[in-house]
Amino acid sequence: MYIIATYRHSLNLELAVARLEEQGLGKANIMAVPLQCQRTSVHVLTSLQDTDGVGLVGGSLAFGTATMVLATIYGFVWYGGPIVWGLIGLFCGTGLWLTGSIIFRKRNWEKNGACNTGFGQIVLIIRCEPVELQMVKNILADNMAQAIGVLER
Repeated sequence: MYIIATYRHSLNLELAVARLEEQGLGKANIMAVPLQCQRTSVHVLTSLQDTDGVGLVGGSLAFGTATMVLATIYGFVWYGGPIVWGLIGLFCGTGLWLTGSIIFRKRNWEKNGACNTGFGQIVLIIRCEPVELQMVKNILADNMAQAIGVLER
């Protein structure tokens, strides 16, 4: 029987492996496979499946709205009126944020290489007997495994 767990590269992974070895599982029964990050391009629109939590469009529209409000307020004093200056503020703010975000992301991409998220992930594969299944799953869960799966063979 195989138990497969994913971890971020952290101290929790080391603690889980140490506890598994203390419980009698030998090093021959524990495999750790580091995953390499794949190079992806910068997307302006992200889908729900590959989002990184920072949307370019959402941030640029929020900043565009803020600059539109400020430009509309000052538009009452400036020549042209609040509607014209509000539209100018909207387009300038949105474009400024979008341009700055893309430049910042590309600069971080070049600086950090393929992985912008820092440390990669590790897949931990453990071979055990069916009677040890619950004990191994508890150790992995106590040490913050991101996901745990069981393969019965």
